Amino acid sequence: MRLVLMIAVALIPASVRAETLDDTKAFDHAFAASFYTYDACGEGKYGVIFRKALDARFAECPFTPQARAAHLRRNRLQSEKSHDMMNALIEQTGGMPTRLPGMEETCRQQQKEPDYVATREKLARFADGALKPEDILPGPCDADVVAP
Repeated sequence: MRLVLMIAVALIPASVRAETLDDTKAFDHAFAASFYTYDACGEGKYGVIFRKALDARFAECPFTPQARAAHLRRNRLQSEKSHDMMNALIEQTGGMPTRLPGMEETCRQQQKEPDYVATREKLARFADGALKPEDILPGPCDADVVAP
């Protein structure tokens, strides 16, 4: 009987057995950073895909209902804030900026980096259905940083 119980517990998915999480900071930060990484450098298509992968990965994690609601609320606010900031940047520069404040490289230089190119290729494959969210964001749900 004990062996049957141990086997049954082993067959329960880890997400069901896992401790319920309430700290979404890493997911919140990744969501906000995606606007800076992709959208502000003229690659909004990849920003949208990254956020879809992030949302799908978040949905796989055992966060509490309160944590989920707070995360969604922060994402809505961040989307509005980022939209306003993008419009202001475009007005100031007369178009998409070539270098964002705090960047050591221009957007074009960043987009040529091998890691960036590899991530962009993964995002395209995710959009086509060839990759799962955990293929893009392989870290655990309680990681300190959520990044490709």
